[in-house]
Amino acid sequence: MGKIILDNKKLFEWNELTAEMPPDLQEDSSLEITISFDENDFLSGKNGIVWATYDLRQAEIIQNSLLALHINSEVKKINLIGNIFFALKISNESEVNDSINFIWKSKSGLRLKPDWSYPAGETNKSFEQWLNEH
Repeated sequence: MGKIILDNKKLFEWNELTAEMPPDLQEDSSLEITISFDENDFLSGKNGIVWATYDLRQAEIIQNSLLALHINSEVKKINLIGNIFFALKISNESEVNDSINFIWKSKSGLRLKPDWSYPAGETNKSFEQWLNEH
């Protein structure tokens, strides 16, 4: 029928996933689809999101650090395929690049690495190191 419904009730039309016409499948045919996401979307500033972490404490501390720089943000809880993330969303679009630079790019900033760059279940070592230095 050209529709895919995920467990969370998100509906995709076939033409949203491919520019080609859907194949003509027989009624009892099975179809395997792999859906992936670019984890760096959480770091790109897209939609104001500049950071994501599994740890609410980390998100709140970074949020307060940004506030000390007069950058307002909010912590958003995101459930992605059973994984809970806490994303930092910058309120003012003109402050997105400054926030990205402060959190993970600039040598004078926090220099954090994403949580998922460490083995599952490990704490974010770059965050803990920064926290212990300050």
